[in-house]
Amino acid sequence: MPPMTSTTSTTATNGTSSSTYSVPSKDQKQEWAKQQNVLKGNLVVVDDHPDWSLTLKGDSTHRLESIEGLKYVGGVDLSFIVGNNEDAIASLVVLSYPNFKVVYENHAKVKLTLPYIAGYLAFREVEPLLDLISTLRSARPDLEPQVILVDGCGILHPRGFGLASHLGLLSNIPTIGCSKNYLVIGGDGPLLESNPTLLKKKFKKFVADHPETHGLMPLQGTVTGKTYGAALAAATGNAAEGAQNPIFVSIGHKVSLETAVAMVRACSRFRVPEPIRQADLKSRNEIKKWCKQQEKDAALTPAAAVVATSATTASTTATPVAN
Repeated sequence: MPPMTSTTSTTATNGTSSSTYSVPSKDQKQEWAKQQNVLKGNLVVVDDHPDWSLTLKGDSTHRLESIEGLKYVGGVDLSFIVGNNEDAIASLVVLSYPNFKVVYENHAKVKLTLPYIAGYLAFREVEPLLDLISTLRSARPDLEPQVILVDGCGILHPRGFGLASHLGLLSNIPTIGCSKNYLVIGGDGPLLESNPTLLKKKFKKFVADHPETHGLMPLQGTVTGKTYGAALAAATGNAAEGAQNPIFVSIGHKVSLETAVAMVRACSRFRVPEPIRQADLKSRNEIKKWCKQQEKDAALTPAAAVVATSATTASTTATPVAN
């Protein structure tokens, strides 16, 4: 996720028509927090996906024994031009399970109107992701993912309602939060109140002391006893990288934590689960193509460049991939 800006405004620098957005006021953030708390009341934090089911190994590691009915797993991500946190590519990919072949991908150029603010990512990114899901449902409803892995938090969030939960609730698709960064939870004990660097150190020590967990450390409050999520090193292709940098897994919507962890384990050859990894790789590739197009536009006459840029900015690419 992009870093929080230290200024009061951000201006586009990508060569297209620039615009400036302002950091939301304290009142605006309080209103968003109220919306999150209201929406959270409709969140489903148990397994509610009758078309697929998991059987786990008989221990507390949440490892997958078998899975039935699961055909398609989705991943979503946004990528940005370097130095520009306003113009982005939103990506949705659908992978077949269990071979993780990309069967559908859709990418859209978007102009974001808000900066990144910790705890409020959904108000910046959920709308373009919902648009991609809507396009998929219209174009290829047969490829709608049965669960989506989201590069963001679920209930492992200061108000228990991060981007993964927001997207899942509004799309009515089961979602799993898979954040690469830890968002501090206050008021529920020293583990959850640890800064991200300290928490990673605690994680490395925990999994070294407890190899029987297979890289899993529950994130549980000592005041309430609530389990918010888990730090997980699930990589099978590069386990050393995973052990250094866990993924922070949590319930998004319509899944239990046990299912969320098992699915992330099942989808992870590298540190980042494959659906999110593919969405990230493909969105970055679209960014490269976008930048190349801008370079071409810059070489045109000013009038021609305006026409070319206007045509490019509004485009969306949807690609069902042949089986």
